[in-house]
Amino acid sequence: MLEQLLDYLNIKELYPPQKEAMKVIERNESLLMSVPTAAGKTVVAYNALMKAVKEGKKGIFLVPLRALAWEKVNELKDICRNILNGAKIGVSVGDFDKIRGLSKYDIIVATSERADSLIRHNPPWLTEVGCLVSDEIHLINDSNRGPTLEVTLSKFREINPEIQIIGLSATVSNSKEVASWLDATLVESDFRPVPLKKGICIANEIEWDGSEFKRIDIEGTEGIALDNLPDQCLVFVNTRRSAEAQAKRLGMLIGKRLTNEETEGLKQYTSELKSGADEVTSVDSNLTKLIERGVAYHHAGLTNRQRQIIEKGFREKRIKALCATPTLAAGVNLPAKRVIIRDLTRWDSSFQSNQPLPVLEIQQMLGRAGRPGFDVDGEGVLIAKNDEQKAQIVETYFEGETEPVLSRLGSEPALRTHLLSLIASGTISTTEEMHSFLKRTLFGAQGELWRTQHRINKVLDFLDKEDLIEIEGKVDGEFIPANATIQEKLRATPFGRKVSQLYIDPLSGVIIRRALESEVPANSLGLLHTITRTPDIYSLYVRKNEMETYLTHLMQMEADLMLPPPVEHTELEFYLWDLKTALLLMDWVEETPEEHLMKRYSTTPGDIRAKVETAGWLLYSMSELSELVSPNTTKMIAELEIRISNGVRKELLPLLEIDSIGRVRARSLFNAGFTSQSSIRDAKPSELSEIPGIGNKLAEKLAGRKDPEQMRFELV
Repeated sequence: MLEQLLDYLNIKELYPPQKEAMKVIERNESLLMSVPTAAGKTVVAYNALMKAVKEGKKGIFLVPLRALAWEKVNELKDICRNILNGAKIGVSVGDFDKIRGLSKYDIIVATSERADSLIRHNPPWLTEVGCLVSDEIHLINDSNRGPTLEVTLSKFREINPEIQIIGLSATVSNSKEVASWLDATLVESDFRPVPLKKGICIANEIEWDGSEFKRIDIEGTEGIALDNLPDQCLVFVNTRRSAEAQAKRLGMLIGKRLTNEETEGLKQYTSELKSGADEVTSVDSNLTKLIERGVAYHHAGLTNRQRQIIEKGFREKRIKALCATPTLAAGVNLPAKRVIIRDLTRWDSSFQSNQPLPVLEIQQMLGRAGRPGFDVDGEGVLIAKNDEQKAQIVETYFEGETEPVLSRLGSEPALRTHLLSLIASGTISTTEEMHSFLKRTLFGAQGELWRTQHRINKVLDFLDKEDLIEIEGKVDGEFIPANATIQEKLRATPFGRKVSQLYIDPLSGVIIRRALESEVPANSLGLLHTITRTPDIYSLYVRKNEMETYLTHLMQMEADLMLPPPVEHTELEFYLWDLKTALLLMDWVEETPEEHLMKRYSTTPGDIRAKVETAGWLLYSMSELSELVSPNTTKMIAELEIRISNGVRKELLPLLEIDSIGRVRARSLFNAGFTSQSSIRDAKPSELSEIPGIGNKLAEKLAGRKDPEQMRFELV
């Protein structure tokens, strides 16, 4: 199997850490592979998964981001098509309440959140999983994603104690502790297939590895990037605005140095930006101007479509410089000859000031320097203001240890989510079983269970008080230590079980129920405002100069809001944030152009899409919960969910069932008098082609279809 894999990937010889890791896999032991970026961890993972499939078991590959999931699926499909004849590869990154169809796959690529959701539904095939790969396992340290990843790994070990866990990690200072928790063999190395040359730039001079000096023509980031041409570079900055501004400055310089051939090669990406958008916004226009100059930026404010085009242009080596926020380093496989780290601090709201970036994060960025098979070495350059900062960089980032991986499961939001899940899925049914399970997590291994028992008791009280669970044998008003022998029985209520399966925060479920039980009749604004009040959606910030505007909106709209304003004045600000977000969503379903939304709410296309997607899921969850709480509102909520997902008024819903028809084209057809599927089906192609946004090609596809179902499934 391994030989076939290496032959297919055209790998002549394994790297030293790969050789050691493959021996562990052959012994059917769990493995923690802690090595730098590009040291061949993925090949090890693929071999483990394929070995499991060959032995008649299933494999699961956990990735931190959806984009990475699709990348891995495509790679595995190609490999298994040639090596494992008949093996089926699937991806699970979407709907948290849907699990059908996954049982037929031999290998499933999923985010940790999706895998956790699968466990909550307890499909029988989970016991068939023999190998679980966790990519970027050090993200257990992340306060948002970490608890879910940690609990998911712990749950799979409960389901199948013999499961082979393959953890892939960057180098961390406590890798032995993490390996011990997983009962895994540790393979640790600082090996890099492409050596890393590290430099520090002050003004217009780069000092390489403390010994070699090079003068550059222009100071700072621009000079370092130009010095690297014609090779590519990645530039890391700390904010979205900085990424855009830096890309603009680089574009003015790099664009002048492109050959006619290079300029011509960039046109395909600008063409895709313009033609692929349902609505062309100022962001598309700005990106087009930059890409024409061989430069782009990359951050969460872009849509998936925009990011994919940019990533394609960079992978194909036509975009010369890409300015990005640090999330790119961990989320997308985009190596470059040179990595430039301009900003070494980032705003931290808990400190209300800029704080130094973690060592691990800097190493992740530097890990993108050097393209295996193309570069003799990679170059990483950090920018310092003076000699004092240069010395700090050397001590902290070049010679210092990376931060340890610490469990984040002890926070109150994480505990209430995962304790409810454990109870609802039947994993635990008593407080004793709860303590036993938590002991086997990294949280327990690091001794956090004893220090946070008061928080655990508080969370259990909340779940009980809000009718999410029932506690039999509860001793009220007493502190129950973790080592107590008292046997409290824990059982989820129907409401609690549904909240857990819907994969929303228990507090979100409680907030939704309060709104549905409100005396205010259900209405679109009230429903949208309710979901923005939940912790599952990030609300838009209300600036000081906007405060009066939204206070006025509140006075005008208060009668429609199903959750009343808070009594506490300090909470009113957050209430207004949620109202602002609800008004954005209302404007979205009223078909307000995207460009207007961006200006009115000071937001970006990526953020709009993210909020719309989350709102769609929360409305689906609300419709499911309404069956238990307020069945007469279910239909209204379900309809609003469809409108949110598509950004349309009610009258366009029938047209959206047609493939290739989005909110803008549907409105154009409706305004031209084509208000139903039958009217479009009966139209002549020449009539449809004259409608803005349709064109000859689409008109031919739309006209003359026999029935709606045929139209729905045949259009490409």
